[in-house]
Amino acid sequence: MWRKAILLSLREKKTFTVFTLIYTTLIFLTSFFIDLGLEGGFGELAWYFVIIFFGTSLFLSLLYAWILVSRKRRVWATFKCIGYTNKNILVLVSGMIFFTTLIGFLIVIEVLFHYAAAIAYINQLPDLEITFNILVDLLPVIFTSGIFIFVQILAFILAYRKVLKVRPIIALKKVGE
Repeated sequence: MWRKAILLSLREKKTFTVFTLIYTTLIFLTSFFIDLGLEGGFGELAWYFVIIFFGTSLFLSLLYAWILVSRKRRVWATFKCIGYTNKNILVLVSGMIFFTTLIGFLIVIEVLFHYAAAIAYINQLPDLEITFNILVDLLPVIFTSGIFIFVQILAFILAYRKVLKVRPIIALKKVGE
């Protein structure tokens, strides 16, 4: 089922790309401000930004779940007609949501590793008098990703409620109506 969820996610190219980029940006910014808050930079303002980004991620997770279920009502109804249960469809939807979040996390990790490698190389140059610092530590990124995955649980609940309301008769209706 998870494989089918990944394939369904990738089939929705625009929606998947947009939400992956949004999650990537939110994970990075939240991690950055958590790191600043722990180091004492920006003072309490950093923690306000963290709260704002978590609230934004909650809103966008719910929006993404709503979009996935609402736009594919006919698909879910067809699945119900061929024997899929509500649980099977929920696994597909939750897999799509989780996959999008996971890809956002992996993009952040990849970019930060490349940035750290470039900074380590630049700092070893003998003629350079400026020392660059690492942008974000790995621990705030992992913590932020864990919180984002927890937020996705609320999106799963919304998706489950919407999936329960999809009736198989929708798939059998005439397309033109």
